[in-house]
Amino acid sequence: LVGMPNSGKTTLFQAVSATSVHTGELTGTHHTYDECAVQIGFDEARLVDLPSIQSLNNLPHEDLVTLQYLLWGDQLPLVSAHEQSAPPAPFAPPDVIIQVVDATALDRHLELTLELSQIGKPMVLALNMMDEARKKGIHINSRTLSEQLGIPVVPTVLQMGHGIPELFAAATAAVREGEYPHPQRASEHIQQALHPLRNALHDPALQKAFRVPYSFLLMQVAANDRYFMDELGQHFPEQLPTLVQLRTEAELTLPRPLEEELHADRHHRVATLFEAATRLGPAQPGQGWRYWLDELFLSPHWGLLGSLGVFALVLFVVFKGSVYLDSITATKLIDGISDWQPVSTGGVVGRAVADGLIGLVGIVIPYMIPLVMLLVWLEEAGIMQRIA
Repeated sequence: LVGMPNSGKTTLFQAVSATSVHTGELTGTHHTYDECAVQIGFDEARLVDLPSIQSLNNLPHEDLVTLQYLLWGDQLPLVSAHEQSAPPAPFAPPDVIIQVVDATALDRHLELTLELSQIGKPMVLALNMMDEARKKGIHINSRTLSEQLGIPVVPTVLQMGHGIPELFAAATAAVREGEYPHPQRASEHIQQALHPLRNALHDPALQKAFRVPYSFLLMQVAANDRYFMDELGQHFPEQLPTLVQLRTEAELTLPRPLEEELHADRHHRVATLFEAATRLGPAQPGQGWRYWLDELFLSPHWGLLGSLGVFALVLFVVFKGSVYLDSITATKLIDGISDWQPVSTGGVVGRAVADGLIGLVGIVIPYMIPLVMLLVWLEEAGIMQRIA
């Protein structure tokens, strides 16, 4: 699980995590991760909730370890051979990345999406807080966004549990079918400026040492990323001056510093994606009764009160309504045969049968039938599932 702060990433983890949750610190940092098993149909996945991250470029050490896990897991590349520390986390590289985004601030989160799409992993996008987006008049076409990015996009309201089964089904399918994001290339003028640098980086020795896609390595070098430039200087000192020279030459052909140009270009591509997939308009009108059931029973604030209200309703039906029904059914039958005091064998047997039938009526009609009908109504209305 990857996401920017306050995207709902940890809410998703808490919604699906079992009682056995493993918590640890990424190596050399105070940032914690959580890990647990998740059952997806007949499959079992290990779900890792990573610390929040804003970007993949020029990260401080605390956030850099998160990127290292996403790239390599516990299988460190040759460029890390000189490091004495252990892998970032004791898990294999992720099979799929689930990025959780805030749908109310989609344009801001999509910049991280474009960066993640370059690291060569299957991805799924969880559009969280869709209810809040609709309230603000932001209508997102998830299918269009999926086609533009080349990854599954699943609308969710994680606080209420909406879309979670579909999200994990999409993640499983992405792994099995090998669905990788579409290449998110920079604009044409930047590609032309970086062409010599791209050719210089297209070296099998670099690929073997870093084990990252060439496009990602190119963007990190072009952005003058501290970690990648430092590793190049330590492991490829003879090539570093050439790479720095090519980067400088590329920068001279652009209207502003290369790092700023890359950021502006990424921002422009995100704006284009946002315009293609969203429509701004009035808030969604006419919320139906099921919406208000969700608001009551799935809310972390009101859900317990709603559940207690249903429990009180069941008790009222059983102890108040049933007493009334008993008074107009079984009680009247008992009064009707109270004067019947047989003395013959047949009469005594008949009275015993009548008493048994009245007792049956006194249980079934006042108590069982109303309770069963109430439970059926609660089930059909969806209240029972929401309470669960």
